[in-house]
Amino acid sequence: MSGTMLVAVDGSPEGYNALIWVLEHIKEEGRACALYVISPAKYAAIDGAAGYEGISTLHEIREKLVHDEKEQVINRIKELAHDRNVDIEIIVRTGDPRSEILQTAEEVGADLIAVGSTGKGLGARILLGSVSTYILTHAKVTTVVVR
Repeated sequence: MSGTMLVAVDGSPEGYNALIWVLEHIKEEGRACALYVISPAKYAAIDGAAGYEGISTLHEIREKLVHDEKEQVINRIKELAHDRNVDIEIIVRTGDPRSEILQTAEEVGADLIAVGSTGKGLGARILLGSVSTYILTHAKVTTVVVR
């Protein structure tokens, strides 16, 4: 594809599969953007972890975990793009992944959004929600769900 392709990467194998799909389908004149969204809810339930690596407060622990994961995801994105000789723009946001993906797609002028799917069943999607289902039903551009 020669337009702008936005891929949401969350550090999961499914997210990296979506990234690989984009990297393999982007044309030389295309633009690849990877979006990593830090979800505040992900580390909200940290408890009993005081003393982790000399850090005393739960807030500091949460910040360290978020920072470490962000660095791992960014490094993996760069590595996969480098291996395929693709220049990629990396965008990091904080918030609800569903709204951040759609907002970023508009801002970068995405022609396509790619997301990974964990393959949750109907019950899990109803109880937990599904980012990929939300994007499929609300995106204004072509959306690819990669398994």
